[in-house]
Amino acid sequence: MKVKLNYAGTVDVYDVNTTYAASMKAPGLQRLCKWAEENGGTLSKETIREEFSQLSPGAARNLFENGVVSGVWTEEGELTDEGSETASTGNVMIKEVGPLRIWVFDHPATGPVLLHADRLTGLPMGDATPQVDNPPEVLTQLSQNLPSTSLLSTDKKRWSLHWEKGAWASVEKYKTRAELNWEWTLSEDDGWVAKPILSLRGALMGTTKNKDQDGKSVQTSCDNAYEFEPSECIAKWLSQGRFSKSQWDSSLVGMRRRFEELDTAERHRWTLNLALESNETGRWAGNVSIEDLPLYAYNNEDAAHWIQFLIREHVTGYTTAESVEQLLDEFISASPFSWLDENKVSTHVHKLMESSRADQRLSKLLSAGDDLGSMAYVPQAIQQRQDTSGNLIHDGSDEFTPFVLALTENLGGKLKQISVVDRYVFRKKPIQKFGAFSKACRELSEEVSVRLLTSEVPYLNMSKDYTEEQARKKYTGKLNPHCDEILFMESTDGAKAPHNRYILVESSTETRFFEGADTLFQGSREKRFTQIDRVLEPDLFKHLNMTIHQEREA
Repeated sequence: MKVKLNYAGTVDVYDVNTTYAASMKAPGLQRLCKWAEENGGTLSKETIREEFSQLSPGAARNLFENGVVSGVWTEEGELTDEGSETASTGNVMIKEVGPLRIWVFDHPATGPVLLHADRLTGLPMGDATPQVDNPPEVLTQLSQNLPSTSLLSTDKKRWSLHWEKGAWASVEKYKTRAELNWEWTLSEDDGWVAKPILSLRGALMGTTKNKDQDGKSVQTSCDNAYEFEPSECIAKWLSQGRFSKSQWDSSLVGMRRRFEELDTAERHRWTLNLALESNETGRWAGNVSIEDLPLYAYNNEDAAHWIQFLIREHVTGYTTAESVEQLLDEFISASPFSWLDENKVSTHVHKLMESSRADQRLSKLLSAGDDLGSMAYVPQAIQQRQDTSGNLIHDGSDEFTPFVLALTENLGGKLKQISVVDRYVFRKKPIQKFGAFSKACRELSEEVSVRLLTSEVPYLNMSKDYTEEQARKKYTGKLNPHCDEILFMESTDGAKAPHNRYILVESSTETRFFEGADTLFQGSREKRFTQIDRVLEPDLFKHLNMTIHQEREA
């Protein structure tokens, strides 16, 4: 599940008359800070004289005190973080008193961020009368922050505010819009992860008297202030207002949803995409979009209606009571329903089917099928394996030989092809693990073909420094050594991306299908794959260019 957060705020502009600090070049202090870094992180008046032999004892003492005042080392001579900065940049922070203009963005997720500062001399006039009473809290908060590098500075000039008291004015005429973006993700391996940085875009006005050069766009990264805990926020946002009837369930890590609230796509996909407005997100106060939110049946009765719907959708011709029971068994163990009481759900489904209010179409197909002794439409490729099933467990390691041997145990005919269906084989480690899996497959037979059906979108989204064509070429280049054929889910027109993971083992006489909820190649947890005799995602066969259905009459 992915959560994208967006906040439309403002860049506030203040004119202040107070104490502040600005960076200035100090090559002498830079030399001493570098010396301290190379010699245990400390120095003294004596070591200063050793480094600058021409200095008198008094001059060395003054230089040492200057470093203390500048904050590059302590009174004990220990190099500070500011000293390390000086060693790198050659700049030190020098305190001043006077009029200053600052550009500030503030949000609970980032805290106050100083984007730019400049002395008022040479800047265009503001539109507010300075005052000394009731200063905004943000001025005090900024004074507690470390120095900030100006976004408009070409020489990485840094500024810091030291507000205690003084005159201030909010310059409304130079306020501009700003946009803050953030991402959270939820995975089975890592749980909730909030990106450590947030992206901020905006423009700064009132920076120069030259109107043609004013209003420059800026972009920066802001540190996470850890004021938002994803699991708590999601639980709160999705349990109030319009979600009061179908709420987020923290124990299931998904949303329990009433059947009537699900649209057709959601009933098939088992996930939900949501958009939250700013009035629904509390202190975030912005829009939130949620992708692939896991769905669960609200209760036994809702599960029964949902399963009946799925059975109807998967019966395309005459069927039998036995085939319907097989479908019921398969669906009842699926993720939206597995947390409920299986016996109670099954009882509800049977009551629905027996009721006069049950689906008339399904009832007619069932009756006709029983009368004719006909069979349901089933995937041709798996008819030969209907009477067998099994569960295979991979231990999460980088070793795949035992797992591949289990996949092909007692396989009839000559092994021809092994296909992997997994949307998330795009990061370095999963690609390496897929390579190990492919190697284990080829050790069984030099003639076996390894095929991968995956999604290119995650890799393209991650490769912001490349064009789409360049990123796609780079991605296929990483996968090519490990497989004979690469298929992208986005390339099949009119077909939905498979929700679950699959492994297809094809020989000259049979095909086996294995289904799993977790990617085989990510994390170190155990992964379970179940041999199945019916694929509940028919679009899978479109992606793989296989025959989907075969009708066999009595």
